[in-house]
Amino acid sequence: MTDQTEPRSDDAVQPGAHDDASPASEPAADAGVPPVPEGAGEPGPQGEPGPQSASAADAGTGGRAAETADADEERSAGELRAALDDAERAAQEYLDHLRRERAEFENFRRRTTKERMEALDRGAESLIASLLGVLDNFGYTLDAARASEDDQLAKGVEMVHAELVKVLTDAGLDEVPGVGQPFDPAVHEAMLQVDAEEELGEASEEPVVVEVLRPGYRFKGRVLRPASVKVAR
Repeated sequence: MTDQTEPRSDDAVQPGAHDDASPASEPAADAGVPPVPEGAGEPGPQGEPGPQSASAADAGTGGRAAETADADEERSAGELRAALDDAERAAQEYLDHLRRERAEFENFRRRTTKERMEALDRGAESLIASLLGVLDNFGYTLDAARASEDDQLAKGVEMVHAELVKVLTDAGLDEVPGVGQPFDPAVHEAMLQVDAEEELGEASEEPVVVEVLRPGYRFKGRVLRPASVKVAR
């Protein structure tokens, strides 16, 4: 008689039991969590940062670079303003210096022009002073020619005398006023003195020139020679 043993109910394994259990439990644990890219957060080869670490580092470097650029821009603007202020100050100093130099040059030009004219006047004054004797002699010659009977001679001497007087007058020579003028010691030299009542027929409180013995001359306001006169007082 053959002994047949039936399998126990608790030891029976149903087909597909283990295959269905594992997949059902795994998706529940990962529900709502996005997948993590492969290699995220893991160091790269030879200790280099992974992709996300490199991105964060690049972002930080970019921010610092932007701040540095802004600081450099502000510093550059400040340096430009300072340079502009220095340039304006230097330009103003140069302008002031130019104005002072121009004023000094104008003063120098006027001073040298005045000195040159004074030197020319002194030279002309010396020449004209040496011609006064010639002018006196012409005057004496003219008086003698007028007193003679030769009218042509008197007319010729008069013309030459007038021409000489005109040239000297144009150069700045003028004759000191004489007869009838109050005596002025600055331009007159009293050679004779007479009584005013006898000479003029009336008394005079101030001395008066009644005759010019030798004419006096001035050159541009300066006395070259005082007039020698006879005074009544």
